Amino acid sequence: MSAISDIRVVVGLDFGTTYSGLTLCHVDDDDDLSKIKTNTEWPGEMGKFKTNTVLQYDNDFREVELWGYPALCKRPNRRSRDNETKPVELFKLFLGSCLEKYKPKLPGSLTYKQTITDYLKKIGELIKETIPKFWDGIDFMEHILIVITVPAEYSENDKAIMRECTFNAGLI
Repeated sequence: MSAISDIRVVVGLDFGTTYSGLTLCHVDDDDDLSKIKTNTEWPGEMGKFKTNTVLQYDNDFREVELWGYPALCKRPNRRSRDNETKPVELFKLFLGSCLEKYKPKLPGSLTYKQTITDYLKKIGELIKETIPKFWDGIDFMEHILIVITVPAEYSENDKAIMRECTFNAGLI
């Protein structure tokens, strides 16, 4: 783990139930607000501050094929409509005090921890692609601090699950 003095960019990640977004801030001694960058480039769409918190898996539910907005837009194959996978969404509802009847049914052998991890992994890939667009010489594991929003109602167990998923996604 890097020392706090090595942090050059702080990433604020709003992992939401239906939409997620991120903002990046270069850490230095001046008060220049131009060092704050809100991501507006998401898969399949430009100019939006957030993207859908949705995943589209392959037929075995092992690999994420699409995420964000494109995961909602995949057209079903007319020949194999019955075998077509559907978007996986609302998986954040497994955390917090959501009633069981409102939690989504996850397909195949997917677990909510796996879906959260997979989504965070995709966001992490985007962060790694985005940072060099603004700043050179930033090493992801050495110079980045990721701060993920957590609802106030989350228990210590829910927070621990988020940390576990964040670690498994390669973000910490």
